[in-house]
Amino acid sequence: MFKRLRIRSLKHKLIFIFFAITATVLIVQVTVFQGWIGTIIRDQTKTYFEETIRQIGKRVEMQYEQFHENMESARQNQVIKNYLRDLKNNAIHYHIAKYKISNQVLRASKLDVIDNIFVFPVDHEPMNLFYSIPIFEADDETKKLMESFDVRHANEVIWQVQLEPFQVSVMMYIYEGKDLLGLLRIDLSESFYKQINEVALGESGQVYLIRDGMITYAHDMSWINKQESELAAVSGTKVEYPFEYRNWKMIGIVPDKELIHQVSQVNRIFLFMEILIMIAILAFLLSTVRLILKPLKKLLKGMEHIQQGKLDVIIGHKGDDEFSVIIRQFNDMVERVDHLIKTIYHQQIHYRKTEMMNLQSKLDPHFLYNTLDMIYWSAIVKDEEEIGEAILALSSILRYSISYKNEFVTIAEDLGQLNNYLKIQKMRFENKLEYSMDIAEDILEVKIPRLLIQPLLENAIKYAFENMKIGGNITVKAYAVRQDLYFEVIDNGIGMSEEKMNRLLNNAGNKGNGGIGIRLIQHRIAYIFGEGYGLSIDSKQGKGTKVTIHLNKNTNFLHEEDAVL
Repeated sequence: MFKRLRIRSLKHKLIFIFFAITATVLIVQVTVFQGWIGTIIRDQTKTYFEETIRQIGKRVEMQYEQFHENMESARQNQVIKNYLRDLKNNAIHYHIAKYKISNQVLRASKLDVIDNIFVFPVDHEPMNLFYSIPIFEADDETKKLMESFDVRHANEVIWQVQLEPFQVSVMMYIYEGKDLLGLLRIDLSESFYKQINEVALGESGQVYLIRDGMITYAHDMSWINKQESELAAVSGTKVEYPFEYRNWKMIGIVPDKELIHQVSQVNRIFLFMEILIMIAILAFLLSTVRLILKPLKKLLKGMEHIQQGKLDVIIGHKGDDEFSVIIRQFNDMVERVDHLIKTIYHQQIHYRKTEMMNLQSKLDPHFLYNTLDMIYWSAIVKDEEEIGEAILALSSILRYSISYKNEFVTIAEDLGQLNNYLKIQKMRFENKLEYSMDIAEDILEVKIPRLLIQPLLENAIKYAFENMKIGGNITVKAYAVRQDLYFEVIDNGIGMSEEKMNRLLNNAGNKGNGGIGIRLIQHRIAYIFGEGYGLSIDSKQGKGTKVTIHLNKNTNFLHEEDAVL
């Protein structure tokens, strides 16, 4: 998957995995958990509402039952009946009867939930037993109730609800046998319904008190005296508690939007907590990645230096963790490799010096130089100047090649050697070989490894001019561009194919195709100058070849004598 997305960095892979897991969690939360949590909240909310309605309904029902018992006790009070009968028969004075009845009624009543207590005797003015505003005449509704007295319904409790101003009244007939003696009316105070008003069904839930299918009380008073069936138009979660008391019940309705709002709030809180947790995990991930990648980057940078041939790299790292151990072992390894390479290099130099000294011990150089000098003068005496020049050039080449005083020479010294070599090759090809040198004067004193360019001339003469019928031409150029030093060997030979150039540059050559010389030059430059320097070839078949050597002009060389162990 990472290959298809082209994600290579470990840091980016970890971050990608984190965001993939986060997206999965959020999708699952939105598609699954939100609905599940919503169902749980709705069920718990409905259970809470049911319990709330049940508790408040039970309290109201108990109050109604107690209130009914008090009224029933007053109605069945024989003393009250006797005084009302005497008053009806005009056998007692009105005020005496009122006083006696008042004592009986007030003694049995719980006045903290009552605004008014009235008794309406038959054919007499009302008795104001306990009141905030007295009445002196029965209203039409009361008169109508007394006129419609029927002993078959004499035990019914009569409820009346007045809206303006709001007043709930409870009435009972006081009778004996079939004879109506009066009507007891009690007006309930606002405190009787206070507990209903205090019921909280969310922010906009409503409680409805219903008697015989009629709404007798509600938070929203516009519903009072309406039919229960009209509540069907109200949408929301409905909770019902039926009273055992005389066909009463309480209904609570909570709008669906409020439940949805609660679910949304919980989901938002849950989502916010998830985001906070994800941010904390991301911060932990980034901190962990930083702790891991920082030493890894140091190791990678150190390896890049080693690939460039820079073995003096030392990686710094504080701490005593596992990476500290790895980095210390890496530094020790690089130090040992550097020491080993230098040891091998010094051993090779020492071996080569020893080998040359061994050769010199077999062949005295002075004897060879003196012999060539004698031959040179003999050729001069015989007017063989061309032969003399060849002998002199050969003597210089021999002296330059077997002299080991300096491993690194100036460009001027090495080009002098190349000039002698080309002079002999020109005589060998009977002047069919021409050569020229274009050397920038500002680099003549710059030092380079000895005999670095001569193998390129040998290859050009050996391979570039084979089977050529016309004369060959070789040009040697040397110049500097800022810190870079360039040598170019250009010939007009037969050239080579692109396949052969690649084979030479990729060190695939062998003795049969000249690849060893190219390979040795490449290795020598890479070892001395490091990565980024080396040899390049530009050639086309039938159009000649140009070989370019790229060096560093400011390289500090280790002196040959110091390299000997």
